[in-house]
Amino acid sequence: MVKFLNISLIFILSIFSLTAQETLMLKSDQSYIKYDAKHVLHAWEGINENIKGVIVKGKEIEKIAIAAQVVDFDSGNAGRDAHSLEVLEALKFPTIKFYSENIKTQGNVLILDGEVEFHGQKKSILVYTTLKDDDESIVINGKFRLIPSEFLIELPSFMLVKMEDFLNIQFELKF
Repeated sequence: MVKFLNISLIFILSIFSLTAQETLMLKSDQSYIKYDAKHVLHAWEGINENIKGVIVKGKEIEKIAIAAQVVDFDSGNAGRDAHSLEVLEALKFPTIKFYSENIKTQGNVLILDGEVEFHGQKKSILVYTTLKDDDESIVINGKFRLIPSEFLIELPSFMLVKMEDFLNIQFELKF
């Protein structure tokens, strides 16, 4: 009877380990999200190195959630950043979020079919990323484009010309 229980326990534990999930937290001090924006007279970029996130991983990555505070994006120009906070209504919509639980892995490519929430609006998005998974960490790199007007953002203008209606987003996430 004891031998049967031991074999049963080993079997159950081996099945559990095959379906076990682990939750990995984002290493905020080693991760970033960067945006590039343009106007006919100049281009600029801003970076946020204070993002939060988590992934749930079984055999493959199953879920990802990322959050960034609008106020934490830094373009290196305090006046521009203050104006961005007004345009993006940061007091009303302080957080930009991304979530996906529809994730496909193809070699070192991770395809995230998820939802981004920006300026109070939610939009489906498909993001192709590169994945580096070793014993020490998981690193996800990628880029995509957002169209601010799709999120009901009134584009700012300078000299009666509005900025271009796209933001190039680039990121590196280390878990």
